[in-house]
Amino acid sequence: MTRPRSELVDRETGGVYHLGSRCVRRAMLCGRDNDGRDLSHRRAWIEDRLLELADLYTVHIRSYAVMSNHYHITADYAPQERFDLDDEEVARRWLRVYPPKRPDDVESGVAALLDDPDRLAVLRDRLGDLSWYMRCLNEYIARRANFEDGCTGRFWQGRFRSKGLPDERAACACMAYNDLNPIRAGMADRVDAPQHTSLQRRLEEADDEPERLDQPMAPLVRRDGKVTSAPPPAPRLDMTLREYRAHVEWTACILHDAPAPDPKGRAPPVRLGDPTSWCALVAACRQRTPAPSLPRWVRAAA
Repeated sequence: MTRPRSELVDRETGGVYHLGSRCVRRAMLCGRDNDGRDLSHRRAWIEDRLLELADLYTVHIRSYAVMSNHYHITADYAPQERFDLDDEEVARRWLRVYPPKRPDDVESGVAALLDDPDRLAVLRDRLGDLSWYMRCLNEYIARRANFEDGCTGRFWQGRFRSKGLPDERAACACMAYNDLNPIRAGMADRVDAPQHTSLQRRLEEADDEPERLDQPMAPLVRRDGKVTSAPPPAPRLDMTLREYRAHVEWTACILHDAPAPDPKGRAPPVRLGDPTSWCALVAACRQRTPAPSLPRWVRAAA
């Protein structure tokens, strides 16, 4: 039985959530469809939109993966942050979510909203609402894809998925699950392959700024046409990019038989903890798949 969203998402204190949506009828509406059309450019639409909205809503993107017929997001949801925004910031953010037809109308739109406190209060609540974030993501993609196809109707299958992650280890396992989706689907054979994943974007950023490898990871946003780590006061993870990559590469090696990145690649990373429970957490992110058993040599090394 479907549960109300209010029972799945804590709109008062927030938390870390696994979010996602799937195309209607599992159709490859962001890949190669049944007619042979290549629609993979839509994956960039989703990636850009989810990161742009993260700069406007009280949602901090930890990881994501955009596939041919679905996407995954691991996000820190911080609804109380909406009260830290002044009225003008609320107005400007909303007009970036739904921009006026003419750019010259932005300032007049801001002024009109500042003169309407009741409307501002509604918009402040929306900017702090996880369901509105997902609505603005999915609706935008559906309208754009339907316009491209010259059709109407559903693009996404039902409601978006949301699942709370009870602790930091479960959240990190969900992040790894997201970043490993292209490998599990056979679309890539290594974690830094050119796919629409958060780990790929983080590693691209580290190519330009090597110090990022040994800094605590920050949420990702899209600013000035570029994917980047959000500056302070954005929350930071208690894990560096170098440590996280080691976790993901080891998990790919064990669960998906990906090649080890180096001779020591099959040794569990120091901060992984118990390998059995870690792999079970990663596998549990895919609800219909039972947790795999680990090879005997992994259990012996644990």
